[in-house]
Amino acid sequence: MYSSCQLPLKQATLLQRTPAACKCSPTAWSTPHKYFPRNRQAILGFCHWALSGSLPSSCHSSDQHKLSGTPPCNFRRASVMASAAAPSVASTGRSYGAPPRICILGGGFGGLYTAVRLENLMWPRDKRPKVTLIDQSDRFVFKPLLYELINGGARPEEVAPPFAELLAPYPTQFIQDGVQSVEAPDPSSAAGTTSGGQVKLRGGGVVEYDWLVLAMGSSTTFFDIPGVKELTFPFCDYKDAMRALRQLEALEQSQPARPSGSLRVTVVGAGYAGIELATTLAERIGSRGFVQIIHGGSDIMEPSSAGQREAARRTLLDSNVSITTNALVSKVERTGELPRSPIAPDLSRRKLTLSLSNDTQQVIESDMVFWTAGSGPVTKTAAQQLSLPFPTDKRGLMQTDAMLRVLQQPHVFAMGDIAGVAESNPETTPPATAQVAFQQADYVAWNLWAAINNRPLLPFRYQHLGDMMSLGRSKGAVTLPLPVPQQLASVVASGPLNGFLQSAGIRLGTQTAEQGVTLEGPLAGAVLYDNHKIVVAGTMRLPLSEGALGTGSAAGQDV
Repeated sequence: MYSSCQLPLKQATLLQRTPAACKCSPTAWSTPHKYFPRNRQAILGFCHWALSGSLPSSCHSSDQHKLSGTPPCNFRRASVMASAAAPSVASTGRSYGAPPRICILGGGFGGLYTAVRLENLMWPRDKRPKVTLIDQSDRFVFKPLLYELINGGARPEEVAPPFAELLAPYPTQFIQDGVQSVEAPDPSSAAGTTSGGQVKLRGGGVVEYDWLVLAMGSSTTFFDIPGVKELTFPFCDYKDAMRALRQLEALEQSQPARPSGSLRVTVVGAGYAGIELATTLAERIGSRGFVQIIHGGSDIMEPSSAGQREAARRTLLDSNVSITTNALVSKVERTGELPRSPIAPDLSRRKLTLSLSNDTQQVIESDMVFWTAGSGPVTKTAAQQLSLPFPTDKRGLMQTDAMLRVLQQPHVFAMGDIAGVAESNPETTPPATAQVAFQQADYVAWNLWAAINNRPLLPFRYQHLGDMMSLGRSKGAVTLPLPVPQQLASVVASGPLNGFLQSAGIRLGTQTAEQGVTLEGPLAGAVLYDNHKIVVAGTMRLPLSEGALGTGSAAGQDV
């Protein structure tokens, strides 16, 4: 799942991704714009534009990637075209001269922003596509803010705004339904022909397409462990968060009948999601109980940077969160009886059986168990409910070329959690994060434009902009990708300046230059709060009013 630690950093983004003049080539997209917005709404929108990422200038450093044409850098307003019902399609193709049909499956960060990018591009009048976005939920979920529903740091409308509201300024058609299967287009058909594919929906509808974008994301994995799916609370989407919040409120209301401080909440999994959730829960529960983490690995947040890991460890210690490592959950059971009423909350305790590293077992009890121990691409976790005729690797990732096209399917693109470049390996595949999805959305949208207009496509190049992690309502950890020479870091660490920096929440990586600079505590919390609110505000204000970036012309116009 997406974690707030994986959002693009505002500072790095603004330095690298300011918009160029409206009439610009992709090679100039990193050039500073002389008309920097000065009013608050324009600045929020501009920051949103930058945070969602433009094509990195490093991808255009050689002549072979330079393109002719005029990509847009403004926003356009259009009529609303949102639908909650799936259309029933009887035809088998589009008529000659009809606009190309682009279907996007999945309305997460990647899918939503691909749709927005496509609508903002300048298209020839006879080639502006009809864009359809399909998602089983009626709401876009800003996953990094899910934790703040637990401690009251965010409102539901901030965390999960409706697609109809976000897409209202665009002619994009939105369909709320699940995907049952996909019929692939003929790989030999060229752009502009009448041969296309079909998406069959669970509600019985069929959507035809000429171009397809797979952006269905990931879902929770329970590993077929007895009792886990039935008795624990995943924390992956808006419904999960609201269900967990209702259970917490029910437990708190029953608190007078319990001994003081007896409430016990367990979080299984100590990756980014588990750590952020545990610190948020500890903040909410306070002295009424305690939170414990169960983790199968030898250390928390093992793939993360040392700065993030140490900041998390200090916060967990300060919050009295206990950590048990090298422990695998082998079974979850209910200790009490089911409530008599089907609508009554289940307040019976859970009994977890743990398999420890020394081949022994331990049994613990908990009032509530959160499961953040695993997630995987929908192409693997929901393979029985979803039929896709496209190649996947052993990880379940859709195999693509460098341009993010599915292998042997030039009309199909894959991105986000479900995509993996065929020539890559697990060490080089971009992580399943919002930051990656933001960047890939630009490439997929541009490559669709290029393919439809017979222009060269761009290979995806990921630029890591840093890591962010929420550690409660007012604390966090932000690691900036600023290389610090090891000798300088060692001198600072042993000098009087170190105490001042640490008290301010600034820590330098002392082991390698790549560890960068980590902000933690209230300082990082302020950066996180600012970053989250800007992204949310930018999302809710899309598109900008005409001329908000000072370019003097409306973008997205047909040429």
